[in-house]
Amino acid sequence: MTSKEAVESRLICSFPTRFVGAMPVRQFLDFLPEADGRPVMPKVVSQEELLALLRKFTTNFDLVDTSGCPDPSVVVGGYEFQPTVGLYKSESTRNGVTDMSTMEAWIIIKPSVQQDPFIDPPPNEDFTIPIPCPEEDLLPYRDSKRGYYPSFESSDKQSISTRAHMVACTNAFFATQFRRFGFSILLCGSRARFVYWDRSGAVVSRRFDYTNNFIPLAEFLWRLNRASPGHRGVDVSVVPISLPESQGSAIRELLGIGSSDPLYGYIVPVDTALQKPKDAEGRPLTTHHFYVGPRPAPKQCSLLEQRTRSFHVWDLTQKKVVFFKETWRPHSQGISTESEVYRQLHSRRIPNIPTFEHGGDMSALGTKTVTHLFNEAWWRCTPNHKTRLPLVQHRIILGNVERNLSTFKTPKEFLTVFKDALTAHERTYEYLGILHRNISVENIGITTEGRGLLMGWECCSSKSHKELLEIQMGTLPFMSGALLDQSTQDKHHVLADDLESFLHVMMYTMVRYLPSETNVENRNSLLKIFDEEYVIDEGGRVIGGSRKRKYLADPEFHIVKKFTAPLEIATLLGQLCELFPIRYNATLKLIERHTPETRFKTRSDLLACHREMMAYVNFSVPSSEGWPDIDIRDFYTIMPVNRYGF
Repeated sequence: MTSKEAVESRLICSFPTRFVGAMPVRQFLDFLPEADGRPVMPKVVSQEELLALLRKFTTNFDLVDTSGCPDPSVVVGGYEFQPTVGLYKSESTRNGVTDMSTMEAWIIIKPSVQQDPFIDPPPNEDFTIPIPCPEEDLLPYRDSKRGYYPSFESSDKQSISTRAHMVACTNAFFATQFRRFGFSILLCGSRARFVYWDRSGAVVSRRFDYTNNFIPLAEFLWRLNRASPGHRGVDVSVVPISLPESQGSAIRELLGIGSSDPLYGYIVPVDTALQKPKDAEGRPLTTHHFYVGPRPAPKQCSLLEQRTRSFHVWDLTQKKVVFFKETWRPHSQGISTESEVYRQLHSRRIPNIPTFEHGGDMSALGTKTVTHLFNEAWWRCTPNHKTRLPLVQHRIILGNVERNLSTFKTPKEFLTVFKDALTAHERTYEYLGILHRNISVENIGITTEGRGLLMGWECCSSKSHKELLEIQMGTLPFMSGALLDQSTQDKHHVLADDLESFLHVMMYTMVRYLPSETNVENRNSLLKIFDEEYVIDEGGRVIGGSRKRKYLADPEFHIVKKFTAPLEIATLLGQLCELFPIRYNATLKLIERHTPETRFKTRSDLLACHREMMAYVNFSVPSSEGWPDIDIRDFYTIMPVNRYGF
C-alpha cells in the first residue's frame, strides 16, 4: 500500500499553484449575495460552542459531523479524507452520514493553527475590526514588496497534509455533483478561511480569528444559507425529473441503465451560430433543447481533469437515443468551440465523424470560471504566476454513436474501427490542417454497423497556430512520451504526437480487453505503462511518460515481446512500434543527424505524415477476414478499471 505521504503528495501535485490568495475577507463575502434577517451576531465565541452557534446561521441546512464516516469518493489510495462537517439541505435524501454527492458545502477542522496550509502577508491589524471596514485596513500589502514575499502555499509538512485534505474533498464534491463552483470553510485552531472553488482553481480568503471576531464566519454562513441554488454553485441546467412509470421504464431500457436509477433533464443550447432568432412569422425560436438521461458515474481524478462528461440521453422531441457531451473548454479568441469544429468537418465532408445535431456554450447561464479574474489582484501573494485561461461550459449532441472503442466485440471490429478513426484524422489533417490532440479510447466511437468514428475535438487546433500548440493537451494515459518529457518544456504538439497516441490506444486496448495467454503479471506490467504516476510542475505542465519512452526507444523491448497476441495483431503492433524509436533513441537520432541527405525518406519523415502507419493498418484489415470471430464481451469484467475510469 502506498504511504499516506505519497498519496498526499500526489493530491497536491494534481492542483499545482492554483490557490489564489489572500483575498480580503470582506471582498470574499461578495461571492454570495447579501441576505437580510440574520440572527444577532456574537462577537466572541469559544471553539467548544462553535457547532451549536453555527446552526443558528444555517437554518436551511443540516450540519452533520462527518469526521468518522468516510464516503468512497473521498477514500484515496486507501486513506480517508472526508470533511469534518458536511452541510446538507434540510430533509434532503442522502446515502449515509457522509455523502459528497448531496453536500452543499463542507468544513474541515484542524486542531492547530500550525496546520494552516497558507501564508498570509504581514498584517497591520488582526481582523478584529467589524465588517464593514475600510479596504485599506484589511490588507496593506503592496506590489513593491511582492517580489520578496514567499509562496502563498506553505511547504510545511502539516500544511501539505491539510492542503491535500482540501483537494481530496473538492475532487469528490465536483466529481459526484452537477456543479459550476462550490464553497468550503477551513478552521485551523482559532483561525478561519473561506475557499471558493471552480474548475480552474481556488480563491482563498485571508485568515481571521473567529473566536475574537465571529462576524465574518456568521455572515458567510447566513448568506450561504439564504442563497439560491445557482448562487451556491449548483448547475441549474441539470434537474432531477420524474416521468410516468411506463415512460421512465422504457427510457431506462433504451439507455441501458438500471430500473431504479434516477433520471435527469439536461439543457443543451441550439446551434445559435446558424439559427435565426425568429421564425418566418416573427415568433422567437427555441434557444435550448431538453434531454433525459442518467447521472454519469463519477471518476476519481483531479478537479483539473474533470472537464468532460459524455453519455447517451433520450431526445424527447425526436424520440431517439443521442450522444450527450459536456466539456469545460478554454475560452479565448482563436480557440474554436467543438461545435464550430464539427460544422467545419462536415462542411469538408470528412469521413467517419459523428453526426452533429446542435450545441454551444452555456455562458448564458453563467457557466464560466472566474478564478482567472484575480490573477493580477493587488492582494495576490504568489508572484510571477502564469496567467491561465478561463473555462466555459460547452455542450453538444451527436448522432450515430453507439459505444466507444473499449467495447469492441471482435478483433476484426476493433481493427476496422481503428482504421476508420485514423482515416478521419488523416483527412482532417490533410484538408483542414487540424491536429486532434486528444486521441484516446473514449474519443473513438463505434456505430451500430460496427464502423469507427473520431470524436472529442475540444482540444484540436490548427497545425499553424504555434501559440496554442505550446499548450499541453490530451488524455494522460495516451499522451505521447515526448509531450510528457521534462526536457521538452517548450515543445509544440506535432503530427507525430497524435500518431503515437493512436499507437498507445491500440496497445492499451489490446492488452486491457483482448483475451490472450499473457500471464497476469506481464499484463499488469504492460498496463502500468499507461497508468504511471505523473508530476505537475509550477507552470501546470504534466511531467512523466518515462515508461512510454523506454519501450518505444528500443524495438527489442516494445510491448509485443511480453504480450501474447494473435500473430496478425502482434505483427501489426510490431510494425507500428518500429516507427517510433527515432523519437526516443539517442543513437538513432545521432545517426540520422549525421547522415548525408539522400532521396530516401528518413525515420523522422515517416512520422511527418500518415502514409506509413496507414499502409500497415490498411494491409492488416483485409487479412483480418480470416481471423476467428471471437466475441470478447465476457472478458471485460476480468481486468480492473484504472483510476481514469476505463
